[in-house]
Amino acid sequence: MSGLSMNISRLAIVAVFSTLVACSTTQEVHVAKYGPIQQITAVSQVADAGNSTSADTHLHAALVQEGLNVKASLPQGTRRSSDVDALVSYVDVWRWDLVMYLQSLSVRIFDAQTGDLLISGQWKDSPLHGFRNAEEIMKGLVSEMMVKLRARSEPAKTAQATGN
Repeated sequence: MSGLSMNISRLAIVAVFSTLVACSTTQEVHVAKYGPIQQITAVSQVADAGNSTSADTHLHAALVQEGLNVKASLPQGTRRSSDVDALVSYVDVWRWDLVMYLQSLSVRIFDAQTGDLLISGQWKDSPLHGFRNAEEIMKGLVSEMMVKLRARSEPAKTAQATGN
């Protein structure tokens, strides 16, 4: 193979690798409060500045899909409520490229009695974005967060300790 064709081959490999990396998305979920937590069965969304109506609908659907009782939304800045187990807020960032697309999403779940952050999840599209389904992104992120929270809930810990 000549030097020129080897350089072209290397460039092609680098271009393919860069394209694959640039087309990927990232999703991270971080537990903020370790140790057992109260089982979450009822939640309320806390409005945040700039929330979109479609993302509100997607969040509601994702929470219902997880079997949660979704109560009425609460005003921006609410950190405690005696009516629910947890408060959920999110920040969505949308951009325009022929059509609107979701660039990033951050969801946080707080203990409604203490106001403590329990878990946070972030999803981010790649620099060479795709036109991904925002509803599926929300459902996937909320699902992963709830799996991690349920693993920490008190009834689950009690059942494991008794061997049930």
